Amino acid sequence: MNDSIKNPSLDLMLKVHWPAERDLSAAGQQVVIELQFDNGNALASMSVPSEQLLQAAAQRLTLYSLISLAGFVSVGSDELTTPISINHAIAFDQLVVNAVSADMLEDEPDAAAMLAEFRNRLLKSLEHVDQAIASLPTV
Repeated sequence: MNDSIKNPSLDLMLKVHWPAERDLSAAGQQVVIELQFDNGNALASMSVPSEQLLQAAAQRLTLYSLISLAGFVSVGSDELTTPISINHAIAFDQLVVNAVSADMLEDEPDAAAMLAEFRNRLLKSLEHVDQAIASLPTV
């Protein structure tokens, strides 16, 4: 970016300062967005509620779930240049434990029917896994 007097431009960088990871989900946390010169000096900054920034980003991303052959579930997106960290993956069996916990079932009036459907889906999934194992070449 050059000005009309032909002075050389200064590169600008946008920096985002997130709250500590453990505080990210807490309501009312602020993210500081700072426009800096290439030497690190701030030109302008503003605070944005972290929830608003995350919602805006989520609206622009196409997210999909991934499950590894080892049974870990994570989230992916084609819009991100770097993959979402594998550290955010969760074991499939842990997802099931979370889904059927007493806390999740206590306010579900149709819990028995829903769990029966869930069980059927799990059994179908196991059939697919068994078929995949059977189709592997034996060594």
